[in-house]
Amino acid sequence: MRRFLTAASISALASLALASGASAKPMTQTCTASSPNVIGKTITGSLFATNVDPSQARFATCAQAKKVMTKTTEIRVEEPRVTAAFRCTPTVKSTNPDVVSYKCVFKGADTATFIKLTFQVKYDQD
Repeated sequence: MRRFLTAASISALASLALASGASAKPMTQTCTASSPNVIGKTITGSLFATNVDPSQARFATCAQAKKVMTKTTEIRVEEPRVTAAFRCTPTVKSTNPDVVSYKCVFKGADTATFIKLTFQVKYDQD
C-alpha cells in the first residue's frame, strides 16, 4: 500500500511539473506605437496576458501589440477584424473627430493562453 501511495505521489508531482510550463501568473504592460492617422501620432495600449504557453509567448509582447495597433489604425478599422492573430472589436465613442476604443483578444487554440490588448485612438480628419 505504501509503495502505491509513493508511486501515486510521484506521478502527481510529475504531471504538476509538466502542466506548469505555461505562465499562469498574470502580466500587464503598457505598450506604445505610432500612427500618422491619429491625433498626436502616438498610441498607448494596455497588454494583459495570463496562462501564456511558451510556444505562444511571442504574442504577449509589446512588439506584437505594436503591430496590432499600427495595422489597426493604418486601415482605420471600425468593424470586428482579425489583425496579427488578435481578434479586434472596436467601439466608436464619438464622431467628428472619430474616437474609437479597441479590445483585441488572442486566445490559444489548444492552450489556455489569453492575451488582451486595449487601446483608444482619436483619428485625425483628413
